[in-house]
Amino acid sequence: MPVTEIERNHLVNRLVTVIEEEATETLMKCILPDGRDQVATKDDLKALETTLRAEITEHRAETQGEFAQIRGEIAQLRGYVDSVLAKQMRLYVAILAGFMLTNWGMLIPILLRT
Repeated sequence: MPVTEIERNHLVNRLVTVIEEEATETLMKCILPDGRDQVATKDDLKALETTLRAEITEHRAETQGEFAQIRGEIAQLRGYVDSVLAKQMRLYVAILAGFMLTNWGMLIPILLRT
């Protein structure tokens, strides 16, 4: 429950009688150093919450867009790697076939002589 201005004034007057005016002023500055207008209200917090939710939603959308772009780039890279690997495999098979044909070509005449 918030403190009313009457209750606050009563507290200040009582403190003045107990700890004197200068100490009371110092204490009240410590309790509300920038004054009562600097205290956040529920409406202030609600406005802050609304602003923060909007910013988070905006950043989330930006991040999701960036991740979608990265996924697209990865898909392109995967396609490129697949095509390079397929090309290397064809080259490997051609070299292996050439090697096998050369070996068989050398072995056949030897096998036919015997």
